[in-house]
Amino acid sequence: MWSAVFRTDASAMIGIGHVVRCLTLANSLRERGAKVSFVCREHSGHLCELIEAQDFSVSRLPAPSRVTLAEGSLGHAAWLEGWLEDSEQTRTAVVALGEKPDWLVVDHYGLDQRWENAMRASVGRIMAIDDLADREHDCDLLLDQNLVARMYERYVGKVPTTCGLLLGPEYALLQPAYAELHDQIPPRKGPIRRILIFFSGADRDNWTGRTLSNFLQLNRPNIEVDVVIGTGGPHAESIRRQVAGHENIHLHSDLPTLAALMAAADLAIGAGGATSWERLCLGLPTLVITLADNQRPIAAELEKQSLIHWLGHHDVVSAAAVGKAIDEQIERGSDEEWSLRCFAAVDGRGVSRVCTSLIVKADAPLQARNARVEDEALLLTWANDPITRSNAFSSEPIPAATHRSWFHSRLGNPEGCRLYIVETSDCVALGQVRFERREQAWEIDYALAPAFRSRRLGRSLLETALQQLRLDLPGVLIFGRVKVGNRSSRRVFESLGFETRREDRSGAVEYCRAL
Repeated sequence: MWSAVFRTDASAMIGIGHVVRCLTLANSLRERGAKVSFVCREHSGHLCELIEAQDFSVSRLPAPSRVTLAEGSLGHAAWLEGWLEDSEQTRTAVVALGEKPDWLVVDHYGLDQRWENAMRASVGRIMAIDDLADREHDCDLLLDQNLVARMYERYVGKVPTTCGLLLGPEYALLQPAYAELHDQIPPRKGPIRRILIFFSGADRDNWTGRTLSNFLQLNRPNIEVDVVIGTGGPHAESIRRQVAGHENIHLHSDLPTLAALMAAADLAIGAGGATSWERLCLGLPTLVITLADNQRPIAAELEKQSLIHWLGHHDVVSAAAVGKAIDEQIERGSDEEWSLRCFAAVDGRGVSRVCTSLIVKADAPLQARNARVEDEALLLTWANDPITRSNAFSSEPIPAATHRSWFHSRLGNPEGCRLYIVETSDCVALGQVRFERREQAWEIDYALAPAFRSRRLGRSLLETALQQLRLDLPGVLIFGRVKVGNRSSRRVFESLGFETRREDRSGAVEYCRAL
């Protein structure tokens, strides 16, 4: 049995999102045979009992007794007494488990490369979950499930060159119910009959109550409203008084999932945190008020892509503007095209992709399929990865329009190009292998997805594609060109029986073999 340890926290200041998404991943890993445990600090508002209720062991660290911030401290260092003390306490907790975990997963804004480096000797590999890209990491895998401008440049120079990157909402850690409902719920259209209001468990400024007041002023008793709050929230009692006597207002708290309420709603009003991906997955149009600075770039990109209507940041948006936006949306009714755009942005299968990224091994069974039109964005992302570009003969980023023209021309020319996507048995894409006809031979180009670097998967990737090509085009001559300094690719070719044909003046080695 392999094992994983999660280091994450929750509190009235931190919120609950870090723990909730780690629990989602932990449950999925356990279903795949992993032994999973947690290390959490006992802040006020911690969720240790919730974690234990799901049958995970929790090593509890004491709440900070004092916080003295040193010069150069991280922006969220106040969540800890100090990274060094935290690493020592975490290392003690990990050693007490009695075995060296295969993976340490850290989801904490107050920890960075110093903490990760201090934990190196006590664990096999490290995965960091981040949303901010505001600090350096010493990790083997990094997950940032957010959609922001220039997303694929955010971690350049902030992670080791060997680090695998899981970037974007295709890796969003959503509970399994979201993937199931994603394929069942029709797009919203027609009149708005039900609204969901949820502003996270750390709604310190009571935007829940303010939004509810704005809705009540519209005098729409024919519209049902679900309001979600935390039982121990600072404004819970006042909100309970607010909804009293209104039969169309339904108050909920401490729900294990919001999936059912989101599925039933025609419109949501809420913050710009992790629930953004849940709402998109279920095709739910949303009016967003951002409550934290790190939510702003996400909301800006979602607004740019017409996936949300961003009303503004909490310190500038007015109650009147919120009421006006709700009224206008009710008058317009549900926008089917808006709902369809949301569905297309997130499919809810991110947790499966992340699990595969953690556990896949070189001997895992793989399969090759022909590339499809819908693979365009995925292939462009892989092609423009900074490390991929540095290993290419042309290091300049590829414009999207140039890539589209090239990609469509290859798909439409099976006699001159075979482009395969290599996947795991559960259809997680590991990389691409392309064979292009050059007179009497076929030239190879291949690339692993950034998430799977340093996992010894290059040989399996290329071998799987060669097996498929042998079925499609038996007996052809294959050759590939590799930069002299790209030792990993050279080893892959040599291990598969390719012979060195020549080394040219451009600094490339050419390998060849017959199928």
